[in-house]
Amino acid sequence: MAKYYYLCKVSMEKALKELTRYKFNTISDVIFLYVVFMAMFLGIKSFGKSFGVSPIDMGDSLEGFIAGFFLWTIMMMTYSGVAYGLTNDANRGTLEQLNMSGIRLSTIVTARSLSDLFINIIVSVVLLFIIMATTGYKLEIRMLPILFPVIVGMFSILGIGLIFGGLALIFKKIQTLLNIVQYFFIALIMINPGNKIIYNLLPFKTASDMVISSMRYGYSLTDFSIYYYVIMAGNSALYFGIGLFIFNRCVKLAKMKGLLGQY
Repeated sequence: MAKYYYLCKVSMEKALKELTRYKFNTISDVIFLYVVFMAMFLGIKSFGKSFGVSPIDMGDSLEGFIAGFFLWTIMMMTYSGVAYGLTNDANRGTLEQLNMSGIRLSTIVTARSLSDLFINIIVSVVLLFIIMATTGYKLEIRMLPILFPVIVGMFSILGIGLIFGGLALIFKKIQTLLNIVQYFFIALIMINPGNKIIYNLLPFKTASDMVISSMRYGYSLTDFSIYYYVIMAGNSALYFGIGLFIFNRCVKLAKMKGLLGQY
């Protein structure tokens, strides 16, 4: 157990040091996401006015958009972080060293991704407060009803990230595919399928709805039935399990073809 403790400790220290050491990159990321949000926000607002949407209805829609953008930033950074992290390790020549350690590569990647998730949440919360201060739209920010669904539900996104991480080991450059999936996550937050089976199978969908309900209407964790928690946990376990299986298969294939030591 000691080696797993030190793995988590080192992963967290690495994530924090990269956040503070590369301040320019961290600030640039926040500014970039803020500019993207404002462009979309002002576009939606002007689009609604041109079609004569009432300010009350538009206000409800924009509040939901702000909450959805908050979740999208965390989802995007979590799933893409696995593939980009492995690509960087291949470029630095450290990927093969990680694979030769006494801990499975999938375990190392998962520990690093969870540490990065902590950082991503901090960055996204800071961005959220900047957005609320700029737009004047206030959301209910209570950390426990937000963090619990995000952390549990994000394992489904991490599972998808592991799939792309495995593909990155084999095909090396998959940036185009990663960019395409970003739009899928936007649709994932926005759509509301009428079929309950499809709704339950969509990754992170139950967790995102719980977070948005907490932020917009002030719901607490006790306002949701046990059904939501079972579906959320089962959905995360399903996608995370599939992601781990595919990632380990990709690692095995990369070893057979001698791809771990080269970019």
